[in-house]
Amino acid sequence: MKDQISQNLLDTIIARTETTIREIVSTELTREITRALTATQFYRAISSDLQDGLKTIYHEITTATASGQPSSGGPSAEVMISEASAQLNEILNTTEKATETIMTLVEKHLDQNERTAALLNSLPAGEHGETVAELKAASSKLGADLMEVMTALSFQDLTGQRIKRIVNALQQIERVVFDLYMTTGLSMKAMEEHPEKDAEEILQTSRERASKLKGPQSDTSQADVDDLLSQLGI
Repeated sequence: MKDQISQNLLDTIIARTETTIREIVSTELTREITRALTATQFYRAISSDLQDGLKTIYHEITTATASGQPSSGGPSAEVMISEASAQLNEILNTTEKATETIMTLVEKHLDQNERTAALLNSLPAGEHGETVAELKAASSKLGADLMEVMTALSFQDLTGQRIKRIVNALQQIERVVFDLYMTTGLSMKAMEEHPEKDAEEILQTSRERASKLKGPQSDTSQADVDDLLSQLGI
């Protein structure tokens, strides 16, 4: 009788322990699954926002490049970037040409002033000595001023370097936007079509495909780019 009671008690304890363990495991699994789904939804929302932003930027840049006009009523920041690049290039070319013209004229007048100074120095001292002295002083001052102009024109080198850096940065922004938009777009599309594939494999494949499509395009590859952009919503 005593053994039977002990056995019944043991069976009850085991049953309750199993039930408690199942409940704990079930609760933890539910919590982890919920957390994973929430995280997935969170990152999916971020990816979607990023994709929409890149799509807008790239669309505005390519629209401005193709037609010179933004797609909406007023110029966006992306369009202004594209236009700024072209304007800065034009400013750089104009200032370089103007500087070269000024330097050529200054050099010409420096040579002429040296000849004038030589002629004045060769004149004998006489009744016009004061006038000659004034002319010598004026020639000397003119030579100094012309040299100062030549020195001041050196600003063009520094200005040109800064403008080139800005232009290169703006062009790099366009390239980076293209790479990001294509890579994320291809990755999201591939993940939707083949959810069983490894995420890193999908990302690597998307990067390689985007890399092949960027840069100067032949007619065939440009058609591929246009088709892909159309599939991605542009």
